[in-house]
Amino acid sequence: MSDYLKEFTFETPPKELTYLEGETLNLNEEFKFYHNKLRFRRELNQLQYLFQDYMKITLQAPGIRDTYLKKTYTNSFLMIIFTDPNKIKETNTIIAQHENLSIEKGCYYLKTNSEYMVLLSKDLEGIKEGIKTMKIILDQVLHNYFFVLKDFEKFIKIRPFSLYSCSPSS
Repeated sequence: MSDYLKEFTFETPPKELTYLEGETLNLNEEFKFYHNKLRFRRELNQLQYLFQDYMKITLQAPGIRDTYLKKTYTNSFLMIIFTDPNKIKETNTIIAQHENLSIEKGCYYLKTNSEYMVLLSKDLEGIKEGIKTMKIILDQVLHNYFFVLKDFEKFIKIRPFSLYSCSPSS
């Protein structure tokens, strides 16, 4: 049996989902939901409560410091980066890898690698839908870790993937 969830399930499948090769994202107690706009900060509560339900701790959701993020990037995307305080210092590098993405209105891009999970959208509708998808994925990962694997000596792991989808109204 692998020590991470191999595939995610969705009521409505995303438009594009690709599982990637490489190291898993290994969660630790320093991970936070970093965001770049206060206007969707409240939406992050559902992700924080998810961790509260499973782990009895609420993960923080701080804003990304201006010194870590170019103004052009913050004007181009609504974003959430789920990572640790050291990796968030490389926000410009993270976003630069994705700056040429074509994201339509109401849509979002979600990607995980061994260092972070990044959610990008151009508008509020897309970021809200992306947060729902993050919650679905994280809920499945946490459920698998706590109720299937039950090996609490190992990290909570998320398989690398990239996903593109849109809200049902788009």
